[in-house]
Amino acid sequence: MLDIPTSSSMLFAGITQDEAKLMLPCLGATRRVFSREERIMRAGQPTEYLGVVLSGRVRIEVSDAWGETTILEMLGPGSLFAHGYACSMEPLDIDVLADTACEVVLLKAERIIHSCPKQCGCHAHISSNLMRALALSNLDMNHRAIAMTPKTIRGKILAFLSQQQKKAGTSAFTIPYSQTKLASYLSVDRSALSNELSKLRKEGVIDYEGRTYRLL
Repeated sequence: MLDIPTSSSMLFAGITQDEAKLMLPCLGATRRVFSREERIMRAGQPTEYLGVVLSGRVRIEVSDAWGETTILEMLGPGSLFAHGYACSMEPLDIDVLADTACEVVLLKAERIIHSCPKQCGCHAHISSNLMRALALSNLDMNHRAIAMTPKTIRGKILAFLSQQQKKAGTSAFTIPYSQTKLASYLSVDRSALSNELSKLRKEGVIDYEGRTYRLL
């Protein structure tokens, strides 16, 4: 039986390990193991499955027409991926790869969306969790688009930090990204991001330590 990381998975939030294991056959669950850099899902192809990371780390990336690749996300145990594509049946415009040796479980989206013929007690709960995950993904895309609107690196940083401050409701807040991941998120050079952050700190615009930031 699969050990679903229910405590860290948005899809299985509020569902016990035993309940999750009982639901897996109804959800068409398939366990897959991937080696480092092995492709899990390929851009351009549709998928009926969404995935949950069980162990290791999964990388989401996108390539442009010139062959440049941008890392969008690094996902650890409990994380959900490809759910928007699986629910819409639209071809993927991302590649999903194993960033490390990893184990994932693939679930049929339609089995989550539609009522379970066996009337599993937790089905409505997992369906609600999926809808919440889709809504949050949509909000994240909106926030990213807003952060990407400014033309300068400084503008992108301040737009992003302003969003995070509003979300936290306080001047001091923690963001879930390292500077390397933040540079990828904002599609800017890592060194340029670091230099601009240092300038903003010296100018007294922001303060930060690790992943905790404060707009001054």
